[in-house]
Amino acid sequence: MKRAIILLVVMLVIVPLFSSADTITVWFSWEGQKQFQSVVDDFNTVHPNSHVELVYIPEMIQKLRITLSSGSPLPDVALVRNNDLGILVDAGVIKPAGKVNTTPSFYKSFLVNGVEYAYPYYADVQVVYVNKNLFKGISFPSLNWRLSDLENIASKLKENGYIGIVFSKNSPYFFNSFNAAFSGGKIPEKDGIVLVNTPGTLKAAELFKSLFDVKKIAVSYKKMALINAFKTGKAGMMLMGSFLIPDFLDSKVNFTILPYPILDDGRPIPPVFDSKGFVVFRESREVKDFIDYVTSTEKIEKFCRQNYKIPSNVNAIRALEGENEFFKVMSMSAERSLILPTSKVFKNAYVPAVSTALSLYLNGELSLKEAFSKAQEYINNHIVEK
Repeated sequence: MKRAIILLVVMLVIVPLFSSADTITVWFSWEGQKQFQSVVDDFNTVHPNSHVELVYIPEMIQKLRITLSSGSPLPDVALVRNNDLGILVDAGVIKPAGKVNTTPSFYKSFLVNGVEYAYPYYADVQVVYVNKNLFKGISFPSLNWRLSDLENIASKLKENGYIGIVFSKNSPYFFNSFNAAFSGGKIPEKDGIVLVNTPGTLKAAELFKSLFDVKKIAVSYKKMALINAFKTGKAGMMLMGSFLIPDFLDSKVNFTILPYPILDDGRPIPPVFDSKGFVVFRESREVKDFIDYVTSTEKIEKFCRQNYKIPSNVNAIRALEGENEFFKVMSMSAERSLILPTSKVFKNAYVPAVSTALSLYLNGELSLKEAFSKAQEYINNHIVEK
């Protein structure tokens, strides 16, 4: 009887200790799931009063949209892409971030109406992938190469029976950089309205026409097909985000990367700075402890080294930028990168408008000015309807 009473007392003491642990639900997406789970496990070990439940979401913004429209429970924290931020801010479901110590590029990435709405984690950046096996007899360019160098190399690759360069001609993901290059280094805007019928935007579209239809040194594929064309040695160069580096290394592809070239007049073609950060739906001390833990120098440096990411932590950036040629080029690219607008209009109106305009123009269905005038009308109407 005495032993039973002692056991009961012990259980009454222990059970509340376990049940009082605060559960934090975190939605995670993109690359590095295994490595991030390891970080979460470490956090759970050293923070016994908190327990992070990690849920992998293949398509984050689609999942969040569905959750918002259905009224289902949101997570405590989610990793999101910066240009999806406006949708969540307009819905009024995320909290402003506290003080963050990061670079200007990361900080600007998550600003909406002058307010920082996410805790930056890492970024990918667009680069030019180069298949070394196909460059026999072709001079390798320097890191400060120009657009004419890219075109000349692509022409030589084509003469040798390969595709010069691959990317998707109708995708704003690629077009944005060229649009910005001819538009003062950013996506044109006036009074908060994105402009797509400006001289710079039209010049960028004409360049696409030249590469794909006149000189025919570029070939357009959808994402998986263009990656396959590069991996299998059909294409000598490919535009894409740095997130593919680990996959190509694992696949033993003989490749390297180069920064985007500059225009022949010296203006840079700024690669898109594709940043990811944590948004908070439910504030608590435990949530802040978790974010501080995963973005600490030690943890973020390890995660970004394993996955070839640009860390948001300044000390981790310094540690990795000289690690190897990949991090060197990524760091160089990030310094002259393009920060995409975070507005809901950019995501919901600009992106489909530009994609449609490029398709109509490059397929010969509308003239250049007609295609982009209609795109501007679509954007303007979207703002009025909003």
